[in-house]
Amino acid sequence: MSPGIVADAAAAAGLVRDAAHLRAFKHAVNEFVRVLGSVPDEGAGAVSSDGARALQSLGEDVIDYIEERAAGTVSATDAQTLVSSIYEIRRLLEEVSRWRQHYAIARHV
Repeated sequence: MSPGIVADAAAAAGLVRDAAHLRAFKHAVNEFVRVLGSVPDEGAGAVSSDGARALQSLGEDVIDYIEERAAGTVSATDAQTLVSSIYEIRRLLEEVSRWRQHYAIARHV
């Protein structure tokens, strides 16, 4: 496992959790999305099963933060942007899972 990816995801999730202002919150969400999106660029075995579970858990935490923030957002445009981020995070989490399965199958062939 690449501790860098999980550590980077945890740091970005922490920024999401701690962001006081919407601009900082959206920037932190974008950073979390960027980290998740970088996982398939890593080599085989870069994320262990434990690492993948940690990414899944962090993703669910970030989604919860986004849902809370979107519910309290006055601007419909900002709320829509935040909800779109939820869909992107879920898509990327599925991609990480497929990527791990691909490498698991490739190792056993």
